[in-house]
Amino acid sequence: MTQEQIVKLDETTRILLADYQSTTKEFESLKLYNDQVQKIINSQIEEIENIILKIDELDKTNQRIVPLMLKMIEGLENFILLDLPFLMTERSTRVQNLKNTMDRGDISTSEKFRLITEAYKTELEYGRTIETYRDNILIDGVETSADFLRVGRIALTYLTVDGNKGGYWDTQASSYMKASSSIRRATGDALKIASKQAPPALIKIPLYRDSNE
Repeated sequence: MTQEQIVKLDETTRILLADYQSTTKEFESLKLYNDQVQKIINSQIEEIENIILKIDELDKTNQRIVPLMLKMIEGLENFILLDLPFLMTERSTRVQNLKNTMDRGDISTSEKFRLITEAYKTELEYGRTIETYRDNILIDGVETSADFLRVGRIALTYLTVDGNKGGYWDTQASSYMKASSSIRRATGDALKIASKQAPPALIKIPLYRDSNE
């Protein structure tokens, strides 16, 4: 072997060695990268499994809580029908909105439950407050505008806007009865106080019709 051949062989060896070293470094780098990617993939798989488990648990929770919420809405609706008939449009609309909400997939179960509990809180609050409002009522077959007085869930009376007629809700008869003059006066006094047309004062709660009148 000539000197020239030896030099060429040595040069080729050095080139191959450099390529080998470069390839080895690249392999090690790729291996580290692949190992890291694999760790990420493993972590993602584990997270997916956890999510699937949570979904399964949520489905089981929904299976229990959704029927409960439906029963709560039904119970609220029945309660309103048996209660004093005040603000019926507003209260019935609130129940219908709850029913519509239950059919919506873009509202979470927790939000649906919150809305139902809020409706229950609103109904509970009615029993602790005195309220006046204007609404229409059928009197002798004629729709008439009247001012209503609600005292908790104890009494519900009304006085027509002209002040000529009045009535009260009889829970036993489940209907409005014609109010005596004393009940009309008590209702009128309370309405004036509520609208700030008269100074605050103790009022006679119009509970029963005066049998002497």
